[in-house]
Amino acid sequence: MKKLFLLLTSLLFISCATTDISSFKNPDIDFSSYKKILVFGNSRDIDFRKTIEADLVTAFNEQSIIAISSIELISPVKEYTDEDIKKILFDNNIDGYLSVAVVTASEESAYIPQTSYTNYQTQYINGQLVSVPYTSTYGGYSVSYPKASFEIILTDIKTGQIAFKATANSEGDEFSDMKTISRSLAKKIVEEYLTLSEKKEPVVSQ
Repeated sequence: MKKLFLLLTSLLFISCATTDISSFKNPDIDFSSYKKILVFGNSRDIDFRKTIEADLVTAFNEQSIIAISSIELISPVKEYTDEDIKKILFDNNIDGYLSVAVVTASEESAYIPQTSYTNYQTQYINGQLVSVPYTSTYGGYSVSYPKASFEIILTDIKTGQIAFKATANSEGDEFSDMKTISRSLAKKIVEEYLTLSEKKEPVVSQ
C-alpha cells in the first residue's frame, strides 16, 4: 500500500513543458537525403549545451536519423579556425550542421490563490455509520516556471547555405527546469525537421 501511495504521489509531480516553433525553409536546399547531422547547443552554459545536444541526438536517433553531439568533435575549451571546423565536418561526413542558440531564458512566477472545499468521509460513531465533514485548503502560495526562446539554424555543409531557420518558444510548469525545456524543444525541432524535409509531389495540371 505504501509503495502504491509513493507511486501515485510521484505521478502528480511529473514535470512537463510545451514548445511552439515557427520555421522557414530554403527551397534551394534539399536535406531529405541527409545521412548525418551535427548538433550544436550554442550556449555559454556547458551543462545546457551537453543537455540539448544529448536530447537532440536521442530525438533524431528515435527517427532513425544519425546525429552527433558537437561536443564530441569540437571541444568547448579549444579555439578553432573556420578551416579547422570545415575539416572536422568533412572528415566526419557531416551533411548538415544544426545550431540551437538560446535567445532568452527566464523564470516567471504566478500566484496560486487559496481555495477551500468541504468533503465528507464516513466513519462509525457510537455504533452508527455517519458522514463527517472535513475542509481542505489549497493554494495561497507562488510558483515559478521556466521560459526560454531559441533560434534554430540548419546549415548545408556542401553549399554553406542555410537549409532552414526557425524560432521556438518553450515554457515549463512549476515542476520543470531547463532540462525539461530541452527535451520538449529537441522533440519539436526533430518534428519540424521531418516535416520540412518531406518531398512534395509536383502538381500535374489536367
